[in-house]
Amino acid sequence: MRVESHSGGRVRLRWICINRPMTAASEATSAAAPVAESLRRRLRSRRERAWLALDLLIVAWLCWLYDAINDLAPVRQALAVRDGRRVLDLERALRLDPEHALDAWLARRHTLAAIVVFWYENVHIAVTLGVFALLWWRRSDALGLMRATLVLVNVLALAVFWSFPTAPPRMLAGGYVDVVAVVERLPVWRIGATALHSNQLCSMPSLHIAWATWSSIAVWRMTARRWPRALALLYPLLTTFAVIATGNHYLADALAGAGLTGLVFYALSRPAVARRAGWASAGTAASERAA
Repeated sequence: MRVESHSGGRVRLRWICINRPMTAASEATSAAAPVAESLRRRLRSRRERAWLALDLLIVAWLCWLYDAINDLAPVRQALAVRDGRRVLDLERALRLDPEHALDAWLARRHTLAAIVVFWYENVHIAVTLGVFALLWWRRSDALGLMRATLVLVNVLALAVFWSFPTAPPRMLAGGYVDVVAVVERLPVWRIGATALHSNQLCSMPSLHIAWATWSSIAVWRMTARRWPRALALLYPLLTTFAVIATGNHYLADALAGAGLTGLVFYALSRPAVARRAGWASAGTAASERAA
């Protein structure tokens, strides 16, 4: 810092060094440096690159398999509608059928409907990929178990889609509103070419809820902080509202999706399975870190 002083008509210039505290920006830069270096080091590892490539291949294979099953929608519509009615009849017998009431309530609220449709179409994908990336980046010790859980949940769900095609409530008679079609000004789907571009007959179980439950379990394993865990509990509930109120799923679908993920995670995390698979010690480390 330059300081001017006047003495006897002369101006003297002096330089004073002042130690200033580190700014927030410089602190963030210094904190990000080791994280970036750790990420670069992992990407230089052949083993890490191989696992990352395998993860991408699994995702591509599951997407292809899902599309292959979905392409059969037009020829299996009658069977799927029959199964959808059976699910709804069971719910009504148990007096657990909120689908029509929630669907009609949301259809009358256009602004909220637009928000819920955006949530239904986008959030489950973004959150699942984001949580998986966090596991890979920050908690590789918990990644093996969570990766296996997610893959097995999707494989089992696809097997159910094939063996028990189920039409969503919006395809049944009874005054259901296709809220997604109304918000996006799309034709209401029944059969034909439009069927090839959307998930029509894969209602049971709900992968939206299965993925949301998986994300919640992963967050609970990653942190012991209250607010992330509170969000992890809230997220599947909000997603359940979105999938039911838009007319795309039954309550039974949501319960089946959550139950499927919970059972698969429980089975794979058993000590005998964990030791054989090699993630027993990783699970112990994850528990100690979350405590």
